[in-house]
Amino acid sequence: MKIYGHPLSINVQKVMWLIDELDLSIALEEVDIHHNRHDAQALAQRCPMRQVPVLEDGPNSVWESHTILRYLVACYGNKMWYPDCAFQRSCYERWMDWCLSSFQPVIKAALFMPSADGAEGRQTQQRAWEQCRYELDRINDALDDQRYLTSDRMTLADIAVGSLIHRLSQQTDWALPPNVERWYQQLVERPGYQRWVMQAASTLPT
Repeated sequence: MKIYGHPLSINVQKVMWLIDELDLSIALEEVDIHHNRHDAQALAQRCPMRQVPVLEDGPNSVWESHTILRYLVACYGNKMWYPDCAFQRSCYERWMDWCLSSFQPVIKAALFMPSADGAEGRQTQQRAWEQCRYELDRINDALDDQRYLTSDRMTLADIAVGSLIHRLSQQTDWALPPNVERWYQQLVERPGYQRWVMQAASTLPT
């Protein structure tokens, strides 16, 4: 098996962190689809959207990061990661869907928006930060009486959402809510989080 992606991509980091948690031997093949035409063409043969990450598992190509997460736990995870009960799976899957539809877009707007020149740009970025704080408060509420997002055990919810928290923790002008900070400190103790999220680095030439 092989993952095609770039280690600085949040979506690739999620997948590689889970691979570490599952103790799977899956290599990351770095590709730069934005600056390397050959990489882009090669990836297009595996993913019509030409986006990373892409998992190659024998003759099968699996794309979209959260689909890859679900695929890996379904094929290679134990009952903790992939319970038999559909409702138990829905408890983490709804967090995964919320992450993609609500949380990740607002983080992207707050952290990675092009230079917010002018009053309108600054207002847009400020609204993104306000929405980000609102979403973090919802996470904080969920963690009020449990160690992880759905229970006292880690699930895909923590992989999907937790991968985003490190970049927020690096902001010097504000702090994570208390329960989120406690949860984040639990995540940073995990070797896979340290390697793939906190210490992410590219080996490609710049």
